[in-house]
Amino acid sequence: MIESYLIDKMFNNAPFLDEMATDQGKIHPHWGRLAKYYEQIGPDKMGLFHEEVGRQLRENGVTYNVYGDPGGMNRPWILDPVPMVFSSEEWEGIEKGLLQRTELLNLVLSDLYGEQTLIKEGHVPFELIYNHGGFLRQAHNIKLDGDQQLIQYSSDLARGPNGKMWVLHDRTDAPSGAGYTFENRAAMTRVFPELIRENHARKITSYYQTFKNTLSNLTTNNKENPRVVLLSPGPTNETFFEHAYISSFMGFTLAFGEDLTVSDGYVWLKTIKGLEKVDVIIRRVDDVFCDPLEFKNDSHLGVVGLMEAVRQRKVLVINPLGCRLLENPGLMAFLPKISKHLLGEDLILPSVATWWCGQPKEMKYVFEKIDSLVIRNIYRGTQKKSVFGGDLSKAELEVLKREIRRSPYMYVGQEMVEFSTTPSWINNKLEARNAVFRSYVVADSENKSYKVMPGGLSRSSPTKGAFLVSNQTGGISKDTWVLGKGKDVTVPTVKTIKAQPLVRNVLPSRTGERLFWLGRYLERSAYAVRLMRMTLLSYNEADEDIHIYENPVLSTLLQTLTVMTGTLPGFTLKKNLKNPEPELLALVHDVDKMGSLAYSIQSFLTNAYSVRDRLSLDTWRILDSISEELARMRKSDSTLTQAYQSLDNMVVKLMAFYGLNIDNMTREPTWHLLNIGRFIESAANNCLILKGMLSISFDIESNKELMEDTLRCNESLVTYRYRYRSNLEMHGVLSLLILHEDNPRSLIFQLLEIDHHLKTLPNQDEKELFSMERKKLLEAITKIRLCDIDLISIPNELTHEFDELRSLLDQIIGLLHETSDSIYEKYFSHTDSRYSMIQSSVIPEI
Repeated sequence: MIESYLIDKMFNNAPFLDEMATDQGKIHPHWGRLAKYYEQIGPDKMGLFHEEVGRQLRENGVTYNVYGDPGGMNRPWILDPVPMVFSSEEWEGIEKGLLQRTELLNLVLSDLYGEQTLIKEGHVPFELIYNHGGFLRQAHNIKLDGDQQLIQYSSDLARGPNGKMWVLHDRTDAPSGAGYTFENRAAMTRVFPELIRENHARKITSYYQTFKNTLSNLTTNNKENPRVVLLSPGPTNETFFEHAYISSFMGFTLAFGEDLTVSDGYVWLKTIKGLEKVDVIIRRVDDVFCDPLEFKNDSHLGVVGLMEAVRQRKVLVINPLGCRLLENPGLMAFLPKISKHLLGEDLILPSVATWWCGQPKEMKYVFEKIDSLVIRNIYRGTQKKSVFGGDLSKAELEVLKREIRRSPYMYVGQEMVEFSTTPSWINNKLEARNAVFRSYVVADSENKSYKVMPGGLSRSSPTKGAFLVSNQTGGISKDTWVLGKGKDVTVPTVKTIKAQPLVRNVLPSRTGERLFWLGRYLERSAYAVRLMRMTLLSYNEADEDIHIYENPVLSTLLQTLTVMTGTLPGFTLKKNLKNPEPELLALVHDVDKMGSLAYSIQSFLTNAYSVRDRLSLDTWRILDSISEELARMRKSDSTLTQAYQSLDNMVVKLMAFYGLNIDNMTREPTWHLLNIGRFIESAANNCLILKGMLSISFDIESNKELMEDTLRCNESLVTYRYRYRSNLEMHGVLSLLILHEDNPRSLIFQLLEIDHHLKTLPNQDEKELFSMERKKLLEAITKIRLCDIDLISIPNELTHEFDELRSLLDQIIGLLHETSDSIYEKYFSHTDSRYSMIQSSVIPEI
């Protein structure tokens, strides 16, 4: 396996240096153990290990969203089983270079938002700074305590033709990838534990503890127990998995822009208990989207007034707003001189050769060499993408030159670095692929220094000779090993660590709302699956000689299905009863049809995805299998027979999620809100099924068949048989499904469960006997307990309809809607300002 790699490398990849071997095919010493291992296990076993790595990541729910990809919402994260490897000696130089570059950029950031001596003394052209979209004038003279303004820093590095590591990009605004780095290492540790130990790969966990301690040291408000939130753009963001992962792993609250509000100069988190003051915001939202009042006024990702709260030093934002300025590639052309000026040192890690077109001489050079350069806009947030001059036609080059002449200060030309290749497992063999390494540096405020993660996130290109390596373009991630003993530093935990679980229990209102609807869509999907299975079974067994609208059982099932799913007019139209297959198939697999089973399950998954930081690993495995089953169910060429099989599989998986919900979730507001949603939906659907299937009296056989279907849909047929040991009778069926408090599928049981879960939530005023929502429930419970079961079990002699039953069910449905609305207003809407008066020394009730 190694021999074939070396032969292929020498003959097909001659222009590129290789991380594992020299041009003469000699394995570098630090790759020796790995090369020997790969040779010993062979391609078959390596292929199995590759599958196992992928399985580990899938089961952990690791995803990366690709914009514009139809399957982007749950696209699996791809990890190469072959790591990127650095020797301890080489890493020592890389580490020194990263520390130097971070210190330098920190000084540049402090100066450009402070005295601006670099501009005044001509070290940096003001056109390069003031024309960059990341230079936020609103952040001028706003500083964190201490000298460290740049808290997190990342850079993309690659080995150039001369064997040295070059910096391709600086990432300072909201650096991503650290969470994926940890997951990569976790997966590799499970699959290759001996290999990691034998190679003495350094641990990376100290980076996360250093970051956590730094946040505590930087906080000026509530220093003993700071409330930290991680601000995410939301579930559709490409790296949302990482946001959820880091917030859960580090004990922070995951928040979206809609979860936060500014009042009295402070930032508040909207929770189900009220508004909780926020001390620290770790943002994963680009700075110009963070405050629509002062930056991009069309942003829905940020918080109105956030900049003013920062100005008043009432909240700490990491990285500080305005850091994106350092990502300006034009700065790379001036960093060598700035380094000599500020540090008195040459750059240890050189930047890729850069020419800023704002200078006539440099622009002339760019035009002369444009065929061999990469042309970039100085601001990464613009629509203009980087282009390779050599890929453009003459006409396209002329258009590009005109754009540069029009705004020369907005463009740079950069050398196309032919960076090194690394072994990658592709097509069941080792192949050489160009690779980029992303490093991570964090401020260590306790020691007033910076710490470099001994590892990072490497990415290799999926095709040979591709230099644009990114996850959005299909780049494959690689774990990064730094070899050598005795280098790991255990960061001492700070005293505030014990207070972190108190903060973690805070439940944002948006999260609570998603959990509430997660429970509702779970029950809605389960009821739809059960009723649809019975409908399809009845349809398959129906007499072909009798029209469906003349078959009371089947027509009732179909019409009840329409009412319960809310897909009117559906089977209330006679033409759909005559030919039900198109409508039935649409109800199964049309995700765009509001109310269909596919729509409900997709909504269930969407709500689950948005609260993934609150769900266990085993729960995510079930959700992954539900997602796969939904994909199979949605196939447009499926038949009713195939649909029935999918329904069988789906109901089992939905019940598996239900079981994990009971078994694994702690009895906190998270669990209670999910179950409130479940039981409200279950009670409402119970009423709709009873009303739709038992409110009209047919012949004796049809009545019995419909009663049996009603019991089966409520998972109560076996219970009925054991309890009554008699033929099906309306009195017994209604009694079991409405009045029996020991039957978990009865209406009274579900209402009592809603009340039980409501009592545990905050803001249930003890001064009053009942809150508004509990009063509505009490009214519904009382109506059921006082109902005359004999009266509602008898049809009207003239109309043959169960008028009393229908009236009772309509009243219960109305009260359930009012209860749901009241819950929403109390816990998920913040139209009134309800400030929590919790002090840092008081344990939150939630």
